[in-house]
Amino acid sequence: MFRIIPALFAVLVSIAGSIPALRADEPAAETPQDPARFEVFSTRIPDGTRWSEGKSFVRDGGFSPESNNYIYIAPDQDAELTGLSIPIRENPGAGEYRYITFVWVKWGGTQIGLKFLTKDEGADAKGREFDYTYIAAPGEPDNAKRIPKGLSVVDRAQGWVVVTRDMWKDFGDFTITGVQFLCPERRDAGFDEIFLAKRESDFLNAPEVLPSEAAKPIPDITNSDSAQKTDLPSAETANEPPEQGVKIDWGAQIRAGGFMMYPLYLLAVIAIAITLQRLKYSGATAIAPRTLIDEVNSALDAGDFDRAEAACRNDASTLGRALDYLLKHRAAGREAVSQTAGDIAARDIRTHLSKIYPISIISSLAPLLGLLGTVVGMIEAFGLVALYGDEGGAAILSDSISKALITTAAGLVIAVPAVAAYYLLKNKIMDQAARVEAELEHAVTVLYLEHTGPASAANAEASSAGGDGNAL
Repeated sequence: MFRIIPALFAVLVSIAGSIPALRADEPAAETPQDPARFEVFSTRIPDGTRWSEGKSFVRDGGFSPESNNYIYIAPDQDAELTGLSIPIRENPGAGEYRYITFVWVKWGGTQIGLKFLTKDEGADAKGREFDYTYIAAPGEPDNAKRIPKGLSVVDRAQGWVVVTRDMWKDFGDFTITGVQFLCPERRDAGFDEIFLAKRESDFLNAPEVLPSEAAKPIPDITNSDSAQKTDLPSAETANEPPEQGVKIDWGAQIRAGGFMMYPLYLLAVIAIAITLQRLKYSGATAIAPRTLIDEVNSALDAGDFDRAEAACRNDASTLGRALDYLLKHRAAGREAVSQTAGDIAARDIRTHLSKIYPISIISSLAPLLGLLGTVVGMIEAFGLVALYGDEGGAAILSDSISKALITTAAGLVIAVPAVAAYYLLKNKIMDQAARVEAELEHAVTVLYLEHTGPASAANAEASSAGGDGNAL
């Protein structure tokens, strides 16, 4: 009995000693001295840190209306924040972290970078491979100052882009002693809302780090052998040519055109509707149908004026109405009948032309509305410059102007096809009008000059009555 008690006491002591070891893999609970999130920058830099050049890169503004400040970096001006000592570990303990979220933007150009400084000589090989740097875009190949290597997390940072990463998976174990903000190419850049966290769930409103997310490594162009030290595919093995020029998201540009785009949308819809409607109702079928021409000419050549009149009476086209009047009053004088029939045709042609006239108005009105939208946008652009001063430099002005110019471009896009459609329809109507005129002249010739039918007899009687009257 006395031998069992010491043995049980030894077992209890060993179990109690193993409890902390069982909990070692769990993230440490948050305490005021060990917060779950660490603010690298949101409204100010942490206490004890400093800018390497002794001047502040913090400006008023930010990526959202709630942001008070952000870090502004001019081209070729790498700002370095030092004085940190933050371990990055797989299972963060007190004062240690694993995840990061930040927001960045590049106003023009392509490449931008966020580099973490460390003094760990024996740091993880993966971290050395990417130089502990997150980048956006591979950079311009002919730029000697481009970031030589890094982990590409987004294609471009045009507009504020939120990035959330698992730093331990990306770089392994290391200790952050500083942060370097890189802007090697033309135009300026901005950084905001930089936070570290023990768990991904500690971030508020940050995008999820997806397990399938594959970042693209950018190899060190000065040491090609180091590119083979990682199992991730390098950019050189992708066999993809570097991107050239500027890619424009036209959908986003159109959405950024503002309220002046809505009347332009309306004009475009009206122009399309009128064009389609007139293509159907101002063609040969509505003005001078070929079947009617063949049937009337056949009847006139045979001297069967009644059949020709019946064919016109059942046709609602411009030519049908004019010939119907001509044949119905063929016993009257040639001058009066042909003049009236010509007036009927001309009046109908003018009606067709008036129905396409709104397209001409739209072709003139759309560029003016687009120009008005551009002027309004320019006023807003210069208002932003006056509000923010040199924050963002010329980038803010050029971005606002590019959005303002989209309304002029939209107006021209509407006007050019509208002009083409107007003259196409007008030429089509005038061609049919010439055909109506030719067919009326042919009918008058057959009725009054070639045949000795009722019309010729009426003309002969009118001539003889006039001669008798003169004799008397």
